Amino acid sequence: MDYSTKSISRADLRKLAPIFRFLFGVKNTGPFPVLYALEELPDVFSGCNYIVVPDDELPPKTMARCYRNDNPDGYTIEIRTSVYEGAYDGIGAFLGFICHELCHIFLFKLGFTPIHARSFDDNELPAYCSVEWQAKALTGEVMIPREESKGMCESEIMDYYHVSQGFADHRLGIKHRW
Repeated sequence: MDYSTKSISRADLRKLAPIFRFLFGVKNTGPFPVLYALEELPDVFSGCNYIVVPDDELPPKTMARCYRNDNPDGYTIEIRTSVYEGAYDGIGAFLGFICHELCHIFLFKLGFTPIHARSFDDNELPAYCSVEWQAKALTGEVMIPREESKGMCESEIMDYYHVSQGFADHRLGIKHRW
């Protein structure tokens, strides 16, 4: 499921990535320390937190999710136990799921909140005004700094930045093989 929001380009999201890193006290080079950022979440964004829940408490295929909590301007990230544990084991996809939710909070705080239109099918909304696309694109820019990763191959990107093959492929412009 996806929601419409105000539009933003990938180029503008790329400009926001260093700001996102800065908020967590992270240089704009090297791997992004997702789990460190998750721990710092309440200090960086007042009223925001995260909880780890049993896998069966989230809908199927939902690895993590972000929603408004009772705190004014606050959000909570719920993370499946298996995703949280996998992130601690360094699994790139799980680190990406968590970073994606952190990016949602950042974008929501900047005013890129869901408007009215809701899409139940993937790719039904134009990417530039899709809440999900924006968070996914920003996650890629945060986790894989563009200038630093130029000239790297897929395996180098995956190993150095601790990302999934899908993220590495997207950074390189490779269409998914499956």
